[in-house]
Amino acid sequence: MRQLRSKDLNEASFPEIVPEDEKVADMTLKSAYDDLRQRTIAKIPGIWGKLQYLAGLRSAKGGYVHWGLERVHGPAAAQDAFKEVHKTLVKTILQTRLSALREDLVQSSQAEAISPTSYASKLTGNLDQLLPSGSPRETEMHLSSVLESLPLLAVRKNADSQSS
Repeated sequence: MRQLRSKDLNEASFPEIVPEDEKVADMTLKSAYDDLRQRTIAKIPGIWGKLQYLAGLRSAKGGYVHWGLERVHGPAAAQDAFKEVHKTLVKTILQTRLSALREDLVQSSQAEAISPTSYASKLTGNLDQLLPSGSPRETEMHLSSVLESLPLLAVRKNADSQSS
């Protein structure tokens, strides 16, 4: 009886088991953090849209609920990824120029067919969810002041552009 060697297996012709229409593309393995950033967050338009999305995934206990990421990477890795992405996003917002945040607010509000003031109020009313768990009081105050000033800047810019 002939023994199979690994070379024989590599050269062997195996019958097609999976129908062509059920094949999936090769999947690159990523960390939970990279997976969340590149496959989910990057596809959400606008910085305020991204923050609103993360806030919407927060549970009453402060964790995040996303069955897909948990299923692929495990609950602990998924939670860690969400916490890190959330912290990074808030840090980015707080370091971004107000004019850029104002433009994003206008675009985000148009996407939801509401005024920039209403959109900012909606975000402000959800401030606890917008902030990652354990955020320092200073971060909360900073984000709150940004959210309060943006509608005023949007209205002012709109008035300036209409008078020109």
